[in-house]
Amino acid sequence: MREKIQLVSVQGENIIFDKPRELKIDNAFLLDEKRRRINVETVSQEDNLILKNPEEKMEKEVNYSLWLNNYQKASEKSVLTGVNKLSIEGNAKSIIFRKHDDVIYPINPEYILESDIPVTLVDFDEHKLSLKIYNQELTKRNVEGFFAINEETEEERRIPFSFFKDTFAIDLSEILPQGHWQLKVLYKLNETYLMDTIVEGDPSHYNKSSFIGYVGQHQGKYQGIYFRQNRLIVCSLFIENFFKAIPVDEREDILMEQVIVHDKPKKGLEISVVNEQFIDSQLKEIIFVSRKSKKRVRIPTVKMMNGNIFVPLTAESLQEVGNNRWDLEAWFVDGRKSKSGRLQVMRSTNNKLTYLNTSIEDYSIMVYSTMNNYIAILKSSGAAVFKEQYKIKTKLLDITKKNKNGFSMKAQVKQDGNVTIKNILLKLRSKDTVKLIETKDTVVEHIKDRTFSVQGSFLMDWDNNFFPLYWDVFITVMDKDGNEERIQVTDATSKIKKQVNKDYFRNAIFTEDKILYPYVTLKNGIAFMMREREYYENKRNKVKEKLAYITYLLMKPIYYSNKDVWLGFEKFSSTAQDNGYAFFQYVEKNKLHDDFYFILDKNSSDYEEVKRESSNVVPFMSFKYFLLVYASRLLVSSENKRHVYNLRIRTGLVPRKITRKQSVFLQHGVTALKQSNVFKKAKGRGNFNLVIATSDLEKEIIHENWKYELNEIAVTGFSRWDKLFDKSKNRERRKIFVMPTWRTWMEDMPKEDFKRTDYYDNYINFLNSNELEIILEKYNLQLVFFLHPKFKQYISEFYLNSDHISLKGFQSIKVNEEIMEASLMISDYSSVTWDMFFMKKPVLFYQFDYEKYEEYEGSYIDMETQLFGERALNKEELIQLIEEYAENNFQLKPYFENLHEEYYKYADHNNSKRIFDAIQGLN
Repeated sequence: MREKIQLVSVQGENIIFDKPRELKIDNAFLLDEKRRRINVETVSQEDNLILKNPEEKMEKEVNYSLWLNNYQKASEKSVLTGVNKLSIEGNAKSIIFRKHDDVIYPINPEYILESDIPVTLVDFDEHKLSLKIYNQELTKRNVEGFFAINEETEEERRIPFSFFKDTFAIDLSEILPQGHWQLKVLYKLNETYLMDTIVEGDPSHYNKSSFIGYVGQHQGKYQGIYFRQNRLIVCSLFIENFFKAIPVDEREDILMEQVIVHDKPKKGLEISVVNEQFIDSQLKEIIFVSRKSKKRVRIPTVKMMNGNIFVPLTAESLQEVGNNRWDLEAWFVDGRKSKSGRLQVMRSTNNKLTYLNTSIEDYSIMVYSTMNNYIAILKSSGAAVFKEQYKIKTKLLDITKKNKNGFSMKAQVKQDGNVTIKNILLKLRSKDTVKLIETKDTVVEHIKDRTFSVQGSFLMDWDNNFFPLYWDVFITVMDKDGNEERIQVTDATSKIKKQVNKDYFRNAIFTEDKILYPYVTLKNGIAFMMREREYYENKRNKVKEKLAYITYLLMKPIYYSNKDVWLGFEKFSSTAQDNGYAFFQYVEKNKLHDDFYFILDKNSSDYEEVKRESSNVVPFMSFKYFLLVYASRLLVSSENKRHVYNLRIRTGLVPRKITRKQSVFLQHGVTALKQSNVFKKAKGRGNFNLVIATSDLEKEIIHENWKYELNEIAVTGFSRWDKLFDKSKNRERRKIFVMPTWRTWMEDMPKEDFKRTDYYDNYINFLNSNELEIILEKYNLQLVFFLHPKFKQYISEFYLNSDHISLKGFQSIKVNEEIMEASLMISDYSSVTWDMFFMKKPVLFYQFDYEKYEEYEGSYIDMETQLFGERALNKEELIQLIEEYAENNFQLKPYFENLHEEYYKYADHNNSKRIFDAIQGLN
């Protein structure tokens, strides 16, 4: 269905395409942007397809895409054709028909081909662009005109030109409308017209961006010419975008005599530049360049002061400058040159010098010279700048449990300056909430030179201080001016890390239902974990895991050495509804691997049913479970490795053994709607030996973002999709399944805080709205609202007053059954939406907090253009869409149906077989 066709010619009323011989044409039609259809008469021959000109049926200035056999068609080669008032444009994505008011070109060509034409010489003087074209057959006799084509809108502007000897002179004195414009030439060769894009002709400059010239500005738009990706571009942009677009032609350091700090009336830097070319240039800018990402940010309000450059340092001017280290560059445009260079102070010494250290709104900045006298800026939290200024280094020396209900901590502090150390504390790791646990009985001792120690202890107040999840260690310091900051302790002695890594439970303090303990972070520091205590975290199970290990060592030579044990499991080892169990069922049913066991908690609502199905289902935390964990070679799951034991635990005997196991990641959902570093291949993480994907698109996302090699990713489809069948049409009462995902920034927050979130506000108002109730009553619909497992503790906060709506929590339903029975799914960013779309059923995306989600999470696809269902940004839009689908019997719209082939490589029910074959390929 993906074959591409190629436009050959237009002869009278016939439009002729080349097509593959095997492509049989059942129907042909044009579809506009509102999905309105125009049928087209066709004649299909062995190699050709002939369409009758549909111009009479078309509306003017409306884009129509060509569809054959219910699939949108694309062109083998880019082409632009003009016939009377009809244009046909084809590229690798689509073939577009458009009817115009007037004849497209004054020459009324029968046929126009589009390609590239190289130039051997490009010169610029004021507003004149001189071009010497490689093709010597182009002269003023056969060139019909030069055009600028807007890359975004495809608007076309004819450009005045002249020809002398072998050179074309193009007049760019008129400032074009805003945008990037490709320069093209229209000419006739024999009986064919060609519209060629002007490209770089010098092989030594291929794929290199180069600046050609600055034209001028009019009404705030600045116009310049440059090569980008070999194409000759004219940009007409406002100044902030102009300097983002044009390339730097030359680089050299820009020397300064001095830097003067201003505090009033506006905070900023006055820079005295030595380079006269910079001072006299037509355009000059100061650019901040990020050391980390190389992002370039223009400071928008730079101006001249006393013959010098003034760089404002205000909240407004630094709006796009993120927290980072930034180098200062000067950038200027002078006729045919675009030059840039780092600002360097002319000084006889090379020692570091701080010019400015100040707070602006909720961050601080420090302006300083580097060891090579370049000017740089550190923008960060007040603590980071404070730490930089006073050269503060910290290290954790000791952690000791105190009376089994608190901790004593001791840290080392090195500092270069008059800084007072006040105390040591724990701080909640959160962007939204500030929580502190301060130590008492603080003792500060001077050790030697500029090295101090600080010690303090606290007793845990579980009623007032409990707040999951991560707590970092900080010290509080104050300088001589009274400025106070909290500095994170990011290092620890090897002794402390070894002690913490040995056994988390021995280092923990806890109550019946809460626990607090230190752990080693991925960055090799020490932090604390505070969370709900799991029912199985007790001394009895700690003894059991040690006895099981001794038993395993005794049995290994005589029993387990000949076993190839696989363990399957799902989220928290507490469900049997996802890819983990679906794959286990397939292997078990087909007797493909005798030593494959599925781990499941006895408290799971799925346990009794699956235990009856298989003798290889093993109770979580049983003695046999521990034996199999030690004996297993391969872990196969829809989650990461630690779900086979305890997601939050990284230390101890069992976690160490788990880390060394081979693993296959079946995935919980398609990787696209949510960015994640949790599964990224990196040191210290539970890296997988094989990752399962559902399409070539997803495989590329995993390869590019998670850094797995292509041979470590298998495109097979999900196991659970083998068991998915549409059951919605068998129901007397249609069902809407609402399943929002969780939010990392809301994880484990107290209920009262949860009820103040926009998440709770939007869903409770939607579920209790009168408009929704009327629609459910009118169409006799049932709505099931399912709260994500990580939000299970909040289910009691949802009060519903409708007989049409039921509220479900974790383990109270089978999600796959709900999806199969549903006629419509409503979610936000959840990967479960792909299961619904797999069955070609409609999905609505309720994204009221989209901006916050993009800031905290982000996605791998464009939510605005690549989703497979409509988006609703508020309750009113969502309810309107629900009624629209109810009126149309919940039919999937044609546009989304055609996306199905792109997003799923396989639409069969053989995914588990492909997964098993891929696992067999592991060493």
